[in-house]
Amino acid sequence: MTFKLTPDFILTLLNEAAVGNPGPLIEALDPEVRWRIGSEIQDDVAKTGFYNRASWVEQVLGPLQSKLKDGLKLIPLVVDVGAQPTSLSMTPPAPPLVQGITLSRPILQTDGLQVIGSKALVEFRGEAMQNNGKPYNNNYMWVMIFNEHGHATEIREYLDTGLVEKVFAEN
Repeated sequence: MTFKLTPDFILTLLNEAAVGNPGPLIEALDPEVRWRIGSEIQDDVAKTGFYNRASWVEQVLGPLQSKLKDGLKLIPLVVDVGAQPTSLSMTPPAPPLVQGITLSRPILQTDGLQVIGSKALVEFRGEAMQNNGKPYNNNYMWVMIFNEHGHATEIREYLDTGLVEKVFAEN
């Protein structure tokens, strides 16, 4: 049976992450996913370049979470799926431990979601307080391409990498 990508599938992954369970999102990544963040140029401070599933968790997600007081909070989920908006708000449970990383009550807000064939386009925002007391508020755009088994094989992530660089330089 061939996998069919739907907005509901993406929403399930994002909603689980929003309530503190990023496991389904991480499991939906092919282990060899080609995840490009910002530029193709590898920059260990701005976290740009290419990652697979394990390197993204170890080199991006974990280190970023460690620079934020309570982890990255993703704002309550509001999703626009095509012409029919769907609103979902959730109170996150206690933070779980995923692959050695504690995610403190993450909350997600998507500004838009579109699924076209095997491609999902997702815009969202995240907010956090840095360890130095300054806010970290970033906007994200993910272009996710899935295979016939429901695993993301490619992600192109766009965000303010200068802000990410500041977080690592100042904390």
